[in-house]
Amino acid sequence: MTVGVLHNNSPEGRAALAAAVREARIRETDLVVLHALSGSAEPSAEAAETQAVSTAVETALTDIDHADAVSWTVAVGRPDPDAVNTLLTLVEEQKSEILVVGSRHRSAVGKFLMGQTIQRLLLEIPVPVLLVKSGA
Repeated sequence: MTVGVLHNNSPEGRAALAAAVREARIRETDLVVLHALSGSAEPSAEAAETQAVSTAVETALTDIDHADAVSWTVAVGRPDPDAVNTLLTLVEEQKSEILVVGSRHRSAVGKFLMGQTIQRLLLEIPVPVLLVKSGA
């Protein structure tokens, strides 16, 4: 079993990564950073995008206490028109026991547009979801 965290190179994503590190330490398990690929047709794009995610995570982990005590990997998913399906597949493949997601305050329109995706994720995902707000 692993702790899954959605990759997002933002203050919210870094807050989620920090929470995921804490969860992995508490649960004494590995951390897996989940990322949906952009879907570029360029043959080398997948490897470059995966490396960019790994580099961003390595950089973010340097600011997180005890991150060096957690083993982590990056898992990428092929793009799917349905982002929730891609995420559900990644969580299942990585055997995540919890999913950590970063969040931020949204306007009424933002809540409407993002609410459907988050609501569907919460209804369909077979594991608990920890939603983390950034301090910023």
